[in-house]
Amino acid sequence: MSFKSKTVFLMMFLAFFACKEDRKRTEVAQIVTEWIGKTVQFPESIQCNILGKDTVSGLCSGTFQKEYKILLYVDSSGCSSCRLKLFQWHQLIEEADSLLEGDLGFLLFFQPKNKKELGFLFQRDKFDHPVFIDMGNTINYLNNFPQHEEYQCFLLDKNDKILMIGNPTLNPKIWELYKQIIIGEVAAKPLVTTVELEQTEIEIKDFRLGKTSEAVFVLKNTGVQPLVIQMVNASCGCAVPEWDKQPIAPGESAEIKISITPEEKGYFNKTITIHCNAEDAPILLKVRGMVKI
Repeated sequence: MSFKSKTVFLMMFLAFFACKEDRKRTEVAQIVTEWIGKTVQFPESIQCNILGKDTVSGLCSGTFQKEYKILLYVDSSGCSSCRLKLFQWHQLIEEADSLLEGDLGFLLFFQPKNKKELGFLFQRDKFDHPVFIDMGNTINYLNNFPQHEEYQCFLLDKNDKILMIGNPTLNPKIWELYKQIIIGEVAAKPLVTTVELEQTEIEIKDFRLGKTSEAVFVLKNTGVQPLVIQMVNASCGCAVPEWDKQPIAPGESAEIKISITPEEKGYFNKTITIHCNAEDAPILLKVRGMVKI
């Protein structure tokens, strides 16, 4: 990619954050200026794992040779299932495999509090993609990544140089920028529509610890353009969304099903974020209830 092209995408990236407050915008500009163009250092001895238990020699060696790579670093702070977002990463990897024809690899580095817990999350979410379990936090010691979660994900070239910063599971616009860099095309401005929801909050009456319950939200396309749901994020890894990936025609409705398996007893109040081409997107929904044993 030429310097001019990189500059264009950098400007697009900064413009995306232009609506934020000045302090936030300044912080983003500083991080982007500091990190774009840096070369990431990788540990020499760390190996790939599948489902948190199988170490396979040479499994990820080919990934390092890809033309482009997404590097994700997740440390041990906070809620593990919330930060990993395994469901969203599974979707992105599948899309990349079909759309980008092998040009993009994924280097997922996790530093868990508990390796057994991480293995349980991989098994629960059926996440069978290779990952690096970095118990010693080696990659962070080598690179000293930014502290904020949204800046701990990078698009790298084949020489491990950073082209772009941002976590595509937190916002699909980042994913679109990544794809534009890889494909070398600037996407057309998406058509916008309007939506109505039957309800924006659902209370589950019979919440049980470890038992899966379901909340269903219905969206109606009230505009004149097809409604495209790009991504659905949950503020907790215990909530897994499901929806039809096909565009919803004007006047038609679609269901978003949220399967929830509470991990703790007590009051449950989680946010579901729908990223779509609606005028008021992203759309925020709530699922709440009292979890009993």
